[in-house]
Amino acid sequence: MTPDETSPSAPQTTTPRHAAGTASARSVARDTALDGLRFIAVLLMMASHTTRLIVWDERREWSRFSLLIEPLTASLFLILVGASLVHSWRSARVHGRAAWFRKQSIRAAALWAVSCVFYALEDGLQLPDVLTMSGILATIAYTGLLGMLLVAGPRPIPALLAVVALCLGTHLWLDHHGLQVFVLNAGNSPLLPLFPFACLGALGALSLERGAAVRFSILAAAVAALAFILHRHGFAAVFSKPLGRYETIRTLSISHGGVRTRVDVPYYNLRPILVPVIASLVVLIYAALAVARSGLDKAQRWLLPMGRRSLDVYILHLTVLAGFVVVGGKRPLKLTWQGDAVMLGLIPICWGWVLMRDRIAAKRFRDRNPAGDREEAAVVT
Repeated sequence: MTPDETSPSAPQTTTPRHAAGTASARSVARDTALDGLRFIAVLLMMASHTTRLIVWDERREWSRFSLLIEPLTASLFLILVGASLVHSWRSARVHGRAAWFRKQSIRAAALWAVSCVFYALEDGLQLPDVLTMSGILATIAYTGLLGMLLVAGPRPIPALLAVVALCLGTHLWLDHHGLQVFVLNAGNSPLLPLFPFACLGALGALSLERGAAVRFSILAAAVAALAFILHRHGFAAVFSKPLGRYETIRTLSISHGGVRTRVDVPYYNLRPILVPVIASLVVLIYAALAVARSGLDKAQRWLLPMGRRSLDVYILHLTVLAGFVVVGGKRPLKLTWQGDAVMLGLIPICWGWVLMRDRIAAKRFRDRNPAGDREEAAVVT
């Protein structure tokens, strides 16, 4: 998405094409509070993945806490998918629905392919898992495809509300009857409640356009819901079994040295009580970041690049961690300091990579748009 080649001080032409291009360029200004949420999600993801490589007795409190709130981490990514779809459609509307659908479909296909590859490397070509629910990236891909139809529809808010009500009602019903359906509410990153989280993220982004009264109402509802639930149950209990999670088992057939063995792979899945808790926490975190938006705007180029390029970070940090597993086995980090060192090492590695990617993207933009100003180059990155 390239803005028209215009600097703020240049004379403005009056052609409709230029006017549309200028509007599009200005509409893509990033929400740095949203990038801040992405940055937090990326750090939490890196912490939980690193923790799984540390032997249990050597895990510090940050490791244990990252696994406790791991349902928040996964759900936050889906909420960000919904919000990002709204921002993306708002910027791409001028180019038409078909072009935007095509772009989102290509992105979804890439995410699905990456997810399948990571799953196959870890567990082999297990069917149908490798093609259906291979992990969080596959769920994000499916959610992006379904969400784009809702966001770009003629009445997105009623459509999103109806889908949220239907999905959460189904989730409640399945939980009440103790039913676990693969892909739907059981297994590796199932659609419930992750898809409704994406819809809630889209609704949140749309609601921000409705004025201060709506924003205050959402914030007040989040505070009330969180206070009520945590007063009754406590933070750790809500995020733990049996109140906030349940376990499902997938039995896989894995080959080792030509001998096939059946292995039970446990997954935890989310119970309905976590939906209002996680949604409320995200609202409060976003509100805090929005208060600090002026500072984030000034520091975004250096502070938030990992949030802007979260897929890069996902692939890079998993590649680095996979190297430890290949060398040292499933739990290669035997000592406490090793877990700390790996986590602290991952951050500058990923940070340096995305900063380099930003510099390359900005240079390409300047080469294509010699009249473009620095602000527009920053938007592209």
